[in-house]
Amino acid sequence: MKEHRIIPVNKINLTVVITVMIFVAILTQGVIKELTIRDIMNVTRLTHTNIFAEIKQEMMDPINTSLIMANNTLLFDFMDEDTVETEEKMAEYLTAIQKATGYESVFIVPHSTLSYYHPGGTDAKVDLESDHAYWYTNRIDAKDAYGFVVNTENLDNWALTIYVDANINDGDGNFVGLAGVGKRLTHLQGILTGYLDDQGVEGYIVDGNGEIKVHQNEEYIKNKNFYDLENISENELDIKESHKKPVEVMIDNKFLVVQHIPKLDWYLVVRKSASDLTVALSKYSRKVIASLGIGAIIILLVTKNTVTRYKRQIISLSNIDHLTDISNRTIFEHALKDAVENINRKKFSLVLFDLDNLKMINDNLGHDMGDMALKIIGQLAKEKFKSPNLVSRVGGDEFAVIIYKSVDEVKELMEDFKYTISINNKLKEMKATVSIGITEAVNYDRASEIYKRADEAMYQSKNNGKNKITRK
Repeated sequence: MKEHRIIPVNKINLTVVITVMIFVAILTQGVIKELTIRDIMNVTRLTHTNIFAEIKQEMMDPINTSLIMANNTLLFDFMDEDTVETEEKMAEYLTAIQKATGYESVFIVPHSTLSYYHPGGTDAKVDLESDHAYWYTNRIDAKDAYGFVVNTENLDNWALTIYVDANINDGDGNFVGLAGVGKRLTHLQGILTGYLDDQGVEGYIVDGNGEIKVHQNEEYIKNKNFYDLENISENELDIKESHKKPVEVMIDNKFLVVQHIPKLDWYLVVRKSASDLTVALSKYSRKVIASLGIGAIIILLVTKNTVTRYKRQIISLSNIDHLTDISNRTIFEHALKDAVENINRKKFSLVLFDLDNLKMINDNLGHDMGDMALKIIGQLAKEKFKSPNLVSRVGGDEFAVIIYKSVDEVKELMEDFKYTISINNKLKEMKATVSIGITEAVNYDRASEIYKRADEAMYQSKNNGKNKITRK
């Protein structure tokens, strides 16, 4: 009788375990890769949105300054007189503007004399026949209030200068000159570097041909082309298609988002690579096959750490205002909606307040001090109104607080909060105050109606002299 070899049960179990673990390892690798790439895409999108918003914010201050200069009707009294006295008055006025703003260039050109006035006086006239005067001649018949010129010819390291030229019009709307400022946006590289360090997202600002204008690496600026560095072709990614909306594309394990910057006519490109992850997962699979037990543990750890890390990044970018470290408008809108839906069980009031005279603080003391004022007020509010109440920054200088108390109780709390601000030494030095609006939610209120009432009350406080509390 032929002897039959019986396979031990433990060997069968081991074979099944090994087979299952190999299958799980391969499946897990695919799942991890897919989930991580999705998270990479989300982090890249959010980072792109934040960088683009910071660039837009940087453009607003020089625009406002140029428009204020162009609408200063006192200039009409003397700017058409091509005299030494006019030069002295212009120099004094422009010097004051330059000291207040810190801009590298401040100028006025009356159309009647074409004298180019700057803080040092005037030493030239605009030659309308010269090709170099395009920045002036293009504005003569322009319909918009202001235009932009970007100086890329004389970049100092990675700095670039944006010139905002605002039309000066007389009472009949006729062009009578130009007023403008030049602001060097030297910290754009710092913005890109910050997101590379914090989120691992690389950013470029390039022109229509892909030439790099701003980057973390100074050697790339005006010397390298985005397409060459990323080893991609215009057929794979045409950055000019982003004029209407952002363009998203995945190329060779790299996820890219591109958006046109209209005021500069340049393009913001942000990229996050998944190639490092792909290589790591391949090595990891080989180790799992060679050592199944250790491999299984590594899978669990890598899965947990990878998902947790990217989840934290997304939550941080999505929910927190990074200047004040409190909730942002997105969280506020969700919280207000929930509060309205549950109003029958839990009454609440809505408070809106904003920092008075933020522009004056920025102009007189600098934007760092304006940011400091916002941070301090945000932290004071966060300490004052703890959970279940919610404090959020909902705009540039505007905050919102959902407080689960009656409007009378809330008014007392806000009086105390206003007092806390008044005795804060740093805020006192900046003469920082807040205008406050309060409203109590009632049954059948919509979120938009509650917000509108609080907003109207806040603006009534501002109109009544600021640093006031109004309930509505």
